[in-house]
Amino acid sequence: MRNVIKEVITKKPKPFWEVVLMILISVIGVNFLITLCNKLGEKYAGIASIIILILSIGVCIFIIKRLLECYTYILVDDELLFERSVGKKNSLILKIPIDDIEIIKPYKELKNDENIAYTYKFICDKEYDKFYFGEFEKEGKRYRFIFKPGERLLKALGNKVFSNVES
Repeated sequence: MRNVIKEVITKKPKPFWEVVLMILISVIGVNFLITLCNKLGEKYAGIASIIILILSIGVCIFIIKRLLECYTYILVDDELLFERSVGKKNSLILKIPIDDIEIIKPYKELKNDENIAYTYKFICDKEYDKFYFGEFEKEGKRYRFIFKPGERLLKALGNKVFSNVES
């Protein structure tokens, strides 16, 4: 039987008034830009309006993604998986064998290192005192990941990572 520990990290929902205010300001902003485009003349106003429409759609998609995005940490036997979820769509971002993880430490002990090829961030909020980082090596390059594990996951990881360090 496989040992599985799964944690889902979500963003705190924004207050209703804040969401309504963001929508209202966006609608007024787009309306203002289109009004300004109408003063450009018939030829350029149409082109500018299409550009504004495309940019507005892009910004809306970005904002909706950021509001609905959450991360899932899964520890399955000897692998740590990180997934990103937007709505019902899950995508695997990182899969690390436990044996490859060299360290897991609190975020406050993080120091700049120029040898790190890339830092993965699997966090949704700004509670830095609850963040941890880990480092691993893959194909000769060093990578780092930042995440916010719960006590159960941290304990399971700690037991496995510290036993790897000792051996």
